[in-house]
Amino acid sequence: MEFLLALKVPLIIFQVVVSPILVGLILLQSGKGDDLGSALGGGGGGSTVLGTGGASKVLVKATVIFAVIFMINSIALAKIFKLESSSSIGTSVSEPLAPASAPTTPVPAPIGAEGAPDIPPPAPSAAPAAPTNP
Repeated sequence: MEFLLALKVPLIIFQVVVSPILVGLILLQSGKGDDLGSALGGGGGGSTVLGTGGASKVLVKATVIFAVIFMINSIALAKIFKLESSSSIGTSVSEPLAPASAPTTPVPAPIGAEGAPDIPPPAPSAAPAAPTNP
């Protein structure tokens, strides 16, 4: 378990490196009709650096590889964080956070009790009574 917790920081750094690469690979892939080059103002010609269709195959393979790496790394990080959080549950605090003491403000006595302040009854309402139907 100590070994897994020691891998936490390198795996987080690896995740931070893999994530933007995966995003970039996804954005570089062509849509149904146009590639990114034509969307950015390039001519819609069929010539590419790796030939026709060669770049798309490389991009798809690289995207799949990085997606698998990303998922495996995400699952590993989730397991490590779960182990870390479950190992800290159940630990006791050596001393209480706040000492128990008597309240400093007195609690008022209920109305009508002995020693309670006399509160006059509420004034009658000035609203007219509801008419009754005969």
